[in-house]
Amino acid sequence: SIFFICKLFYIEHNELVLTPLKTILLGVIFAPIYEEIIFRSLLRFTKNNLILFISTISALIVYFALQSKNELVIILSFLLFIVLLFVQIFSIRKIELFISSKFKYFFYATAISFGLLHAFNFTGNIYLILEFSFILGGSQIILGFILGFIRMNFGLIYSILFHIIINTTLLITIF
Repeated sequence: SIFFICKLFYIEHNELVLTPLKTILLGVIFAPIYEEIIFRSLLRFTKNNLILFISTISALIVYFALQSKNELVIILSFLLFIVLLFVQIFSIRKIELFISSKFKYFFYATAISFGLLHAFNFTGNIYLILEFSFILGGSQIILGFILGFIRMNFGLIYSILFHIIINTTLLITIF
């Protein structure tokens, strides 16, 4: 269905236009690490995970600023601001209790947002990409649930390793 939508509406997959070395570095090594930290580290809200999350977001802001990707700098800066504002207003303990009391919603939101953001790996008519985002990012939504399960049952390192294995498998099929 993704192939059909891409052909029908002239939508192109961005990751297929990178050089092989960049694809390997970004897709197999860096993306699984920062995506797991951003989307799943705070499923267990602790001070150390918060520091890891803030450090990762800050590093990505610097990286995207150097790449002149201003829209990503703005989005990540806004996310960082919201997290820091919540930590400033509420204690870490109160946030931890809130997340644990509403965990299933937090878990679903992270898995779905992980998948939907992958729809932006496509270029073309932005309105069509938004309209078909649940299809274009559908497999990543499912992967988000699986990675969240692994993260909660085995730890963040294991979700990163599984993510690396999945991305490596996909790249092998592409090359």
